[in-house]
Amino acid sequence: MSFRSYIVFFIAILCLLSCTSSPTRQTSTAIDTSSQNITEVAKNSDYYLTQAKQNYFKNHDVYQRNDSLIQAAETLQAEQQCTKSIRMLKVLESELKDNRQRTHANLILAECYLILSDKAVDKVAAILANLTSAYGYDARIAALQAQLMVNKKQWLKAAIALQDTDIEELEKTQSTWKWIKKLDLPELEKARLSESALQPWLQLAIIIKRFALEPESFNQQLINWQSRNLGHTLVTNLPEEIKNALQQAPIQAKRIAVLLPLTGRLANQGLAIKEGILAAYLKDLPNATFTMNDSTDHDQSTGKTTQNNTQQYREIRFFDSALKTAQQLNALVADFDVVLGPLVKEQIMKLTAVLPSDKILLALNRVELKAQTPTIDQLDQIVESSLHASEHYYFSLAPEDEAQQLASHIHQKQLVRPIIFAADNPTTQRMAEAFIAKWQETPNAIRPDLTIFTDSKDMRTSVSQMLDVAQSKQRIKQMEVLSDVEVFGVERNRRDIDSIVLFANPEQAKLLNPIIEASLSPFARRSLSVFASSRSYSLDLNSNSLRDLRNLTFTDMPWMLPDHSWQDLANQTTQLWPQQQDTLLRLFAMGFDAYNLLPNLRRLKTLPQLVSHGLTGEINVDDQGVLHRRLLWAQVAQDRVKLLEMD
Repeated sequence: MSFRSYIVFFIAILCLLSCTSSPTRQTSTAIDTSSQNITEVAKNSDYYLTQAKQNYFKNHDVYQRNDSLIQAAETLQAEQQCTKSIRMLKVLESELKDNRQRTHANLILAECYLILSDKAVDKVAAILANLTSAYGYDARIAALQAQLMVNKKQWLKAAIALQDTDIEELEKTQSTWKWIKKLDLPELEKARLSESALQPWLQLAIIIKRFALEPESFNQQLINWQSRNLGHTLVTNLPEEIKNALQQAPIQAKRIAVLLPLTGRLANQGLAIKEGILAAYLKDLPNATFTMNDSTDHDQSTGKTTQNNTQQYREIRFFDSALKTAQQLNALVADFDVVLGPLVKEQIMKLTAVLPSDKILLALNRVELKAQTPTIDQLDQIVESSLHASEHYYFSLAPEDEAQQLASHIHQKQLVRPIIFAADNPTTQRMAEAFIAKWQETPNAIRPDLTIFTDSKDMRTSVSQMLDVAQSKQRIKQMEVLSDVEVFGVERNRRDIDSIVLFANPEQAKLLNPIIEASLSPFARRSLSVFASSRSYSLDLNSNSLRDLRNLTFTDMPWMLPDHSWQDLANQTTQLWPQQQDTLLRLFAMGFDAYNLLPNLRRLKTLPQLVSHGLTGEINVDDQGVLHRRLLWAQVAQDRVKLLEMD
């Protein structure tokens, strides 16, 4: 190293030393024993910086100096001063000639990047890719890889990497379970065939997905799983949500009050939901028995609750909620144990405030749930009310859920630059905002461009501008002027986008999709994928209309797509309501699912990874009682719709 390098290097280190040092200098703790006084020096970052300086001036050992400086950087990380640690390592980087030291320094650098920001995944991935050897740091490398996979939401890869870390066994088991339970059943089944180290977690997750809504089968499968994995940490430390599920009794919906607007401006919607509830009730009726006995048994020795195969008869009564106050609705449902509805958000919010805590509510819309600060007069009631918490659930066909699923799907397809076309109305703009918010949860994601169109003319102009086709035409005209001859040219669209998202109704989509198709250059290396929500599809579309939507990939509930499992029910509804609108058909499906979900809501909430398959999609319940749907994927192929595999 030249004299100039020495001077530059030590100026940088001394600057770091001065900015790192606190007003209180290096501390020492005196420990008195019977024979001698022992002084223990606190080995903080200042200590290692001082050691590096003193040792180098003493023996000019570059290797030893660098070791002390790397140790100082690691101590700065432990002291939650990652910015200073990174600064030091950047100064030191060109001085590190030893591969082991370089690996150690790079690991500290990568760890600090992730501590400071989730968006540093690209930097961390580059560091890990350039490591030539582990040099004994295998566990730390595995921990970084696991964290990297978590940030990318690649849960299986994260769980695999975690097994090679040296974290405490219970923490490793709990983190592995947290990630494994996020996988869908097909992913779990595939992983079970190849990942031997993850078998206990994979088997348990599969059991929950398959059997958790069948109490007797679930209990037996769980016993078998425990026998196969005796002594495993996951068996001896069964996840809390599974313990809670085993102790819970299913909801006994013996008397159901349904609150729907059966008159007024929302009567059509209310009646469609009512018909769906009645269809589910009548379908279920042959399996019911008239009995006064409780249909659940609780085993005090095991703490497990089982349900008899015999299902009780349910009494159901419909009430018109139109123009009624919360107090009037509360009086109507006084003698019922389960309330289904209401539909209007304002009524839901007011009813939940007065409904007794022993009433189970499945509201047919979603409201904003906020933690309310109690008044002084309510403080004495906090402990008692927490022991009898209200059991409220919220089910809606929220368009925001579709937009979020679209964003996740496009990301999983490894598409990175979507653009959005949305119609000028509140619902489609809410969907666009939900899509963008979900998309930007991914580290380093580029915010999608959003274009709002008002009519067909504006639509064509918007597509031309967003895809840069108008600019391409202008460049062709400029070339004609400059060359003074006729130029035969084909417009080219922009190359930095890889997908297009539509939030529009079927009529708008039929116009928009051909405009987009005509605006795409034939010279493009790959075609752009076009995605849409259920709002762009209708059962009323004929063959010609479907051809205008060719290659469009969209989401919708199973009930609205071909080849679903409820064909007999679909035939009956078509006979009864041959001209039924798509919106009302979807509400019919919502009513059907709402009734069928009642017994399982408690277990679905306890096990958020569990889904119930219904007409409206795969339904799960979060910890606040909000129901979320996962829809199917379909694509328009020429003049027909074909189902696609789920994500």
